[in-house]
Amino acid sequence: MKSTVKEALEWASFCLREASINNPRAEAELLLASVLRTDRLRLLANNLDLLADEECRQIEVVLKRRVNHEPLAYITGEKYFYGRRFVVNRDVLIPRPETELIVEQALKWVKISTDLSDGGLRIIDLGTGSGILAITLALELPSAEVIAVDISPAALQIARQNASLHNLEERVNFFESSYFDLFDRYCRPPFFNLIVSNPPYISHYELEDLPPSVANYEPRLALDGGVDGLASYRAIMKKLPAYIVSPALVVVEIGSTQNQAVSKLFIESSLFRMIGCRRDLANHPRVILGLI
Repeated sequence: MKSTVKEALEWASFCLREASINNPRAEAELLLASVLRTDRLRLLANNLDLLADEECRQIEVVLKRRVNHEPLAYITGEKYFYGRRFVVNRDVLIPRPETELIVEQALKWVKISTDLSDGGLRIIDLGTGSGILAITLALELPSAEVIAVDISPAALQIARQNASLHNLEERVNFFESSYFDLFDRYCRPPFFNLIVSNPPYISHYELEDLPPSVANYEPRLALDGGVDGLASYRAIMKKLPAYIVSPALVVVEIGSTQNQAVSKLFIESSLFRMIGCRRDLANHPRVILGLI
């Protein structure tokens, strides 16, 4: 017996609810829209349409994946960040709304920085992952030079795909590197005014307590911050002095309990004339800023 879109939505919503998935109806709509290659509005407007047998089979496949707590973004292959669509897969972290704080703080600083001449802004995104920070900043700051690095070749492949999606192949340069390590071989090291990063900051012990949707699917390389979760910050701060030029801003995302620890690393570097913290919408410390 043929199923309509409406009936499939009701069945999918029930399955997701039974699996304790939040917002089961909304997720059912997104899953079906992805399978049927449409959007939610058209899906609901045509909810009495009959589904083909192959479409029903595809819906069963994606529904099973979601019931097993695979993140929706990996199933649909996309996630929106700062109002723009980005391609994602299991080689990269799923963009979070909290990370938009980095973009917001960077843009505020550029706006008030009279010392930055037009075209004189050089940005580096350390551990770029899917490229969301580098690409968003390149779009928002069209005169800036943007470099992005990541240690994962697979992540860089997705980042380059996203740069192409937003017509930035010529403006954002991607390199395989562990933070600044690539530039150690340069006779003339590059200097940057704006350094942004959302590095791995989950400690070894916390990794075991992550929800299955994160622990079983998102790349461990992009999550594991070492024994205390601070390994990436130490690596960045160690080489930062050689690659930064005033006026400059460093903006990094942190875990909700890492404000004091990461701020201490910034203070111990003796680089900054001002250090601050910004909180996310849940009032958790989320971003540390350092001004030079």
